[in-house]
Amino acid sequence: MPASASSTHTLLAAFETHYAELIRYIARRTGNVEEARGLAHDTWLRIAERQSDGDTAATDPRAYLFTISHNVAMNHLRRGHWMAGYLAECEQIDAGAPAQTPDVADSAMYRQALAVVEKTLAGLSPRMRDTYLANGLHGEKQADIAARLGVSLNTVERDIAQAAHCIEDALHAWRNTRAPARAASSAGRRKSLAALLGVFAVGVSGTAAWHHLQREALRFQTALATVRGRQLQRGLPDGSELTLDASSRVEVDYTAERRLVRLLDGAAFFAVQRDAGRPFIVEARGVQVTVLGTRFGVEIDGGQGVLVQVESGRVRLDTGGQTDELTAGQSLRAFEGRLRRDAIERPAAWRHGELQFHDMPLADALARVQRYSTTRLSATPAAGRLRISGELRVADAGDWLASLPRVLPVRLKTLADGGVEVAAR
Repeated sequence: MPASASSTHTLLAAFETHYAELIRYIARRTGNVEEARGLAHDTWLRIAERQSDGDTAATDPRAYLFTISHNVAMNHLRRGHWMAGYLAECEQIDAGAPAQTPDVADSAMYRQALAVVEKTLAGLSPRMRDTYLANGLHGEKQADIAARLGVSLNTVERDIAQAAHCIEDALHAWRNTRAPARAASSAGRRKSLAALLGVFAVGVSGTAAWHHLQREALRFQTALATVRGRQLQRGLPDGSELTLDASSRVEVDYTAERRLVRLLDGAAFFAVQRDAGRPFIVEARGVQVTVLGTRFGVEIDGGQGVLVQVESGRVRLDTGGQTDELTAGQSLRAFEGRLRRDAIERPAAWRHGELQFHDMPLADALARVQRYSTTRLSATPAAGRLRISGELRVADAGDWLASLPRVLPVRLKTLADGGVEVAAR
């Protein structure tokens, strides 16, 4: 046996002998036993694929082992301090953002504003009112309105601008505020209306004024993202709730007609408030999930398929010309035009710190664990194709990685950048 291999064998034997002591040693430095277990196995990975370091390890394997553990723990703490500062900054930004969900008083005030707008529209001349609503409500082009009414384009533009000014003046009078200088553009008028209203609308429907104001002033858009190892819960303007998994990104776009969320990366879980007039739609890699009111999760997996899991209610899926429905306890994966159904006991188990693998390629499982691991994980093509099933707690991901050679024909290799590659034996 080569000297380097013999030395590595000696260190691995020392690791097994001093494992419990090593956990206590690291835990005293990190203050967390669960983290200590993961860092201990980071130590194991480093020595499993180490290069020869002369005679130091052979002379005193225990001291060498604890030196590596100390360095691993210190690197972890340095990364943790940086991340803590970053997350604290994010939380300060979030805390400074205004609440997006209205209360009862806001909703009542909004209804009063709608009554003011309806009264103002009723007081306009028939042509001005019809022109304004045809453009603002129905989206008819100004040139088409001019041709239909037999008037000039300038007349249509003037009618629309004057109607908007009347509405703005009426809202200022209602709020007992002074109207600022006139906004020159339609975008400026929309901002003025939004500032006058100052709230999101909830549960109000059925009037021309309501539809117009939704179009002009109440579009809600935002983008949310999470860092590795960090989840996010956020309320949406309609009372729905979004839970975003680690290393995930979404875009939210609410309009008068629909509530749309685009899942760009990772996974999200939705608790949707029912609104028969505005379906809730989630789009992910060509898959569209439509609901009225339910609780369900959507995930882009490591193989870039889309996984939909329903906790309660019913959802409709549209993908590549195919349509399907899921109810509580059902799961469906869409990938390259193929659909696969499964029953599932705990939809979106990642919300509870658990990951579930069902006959999944190892490469996809590693990509799933990567959302929580500070160590870069990869697999060679041969190893990545191996299938794996089971469950693991995110806190035990280090143990799971270290155990792979015992359950699959693979070996672990530490790369130059500190990452870990899983290769077939």
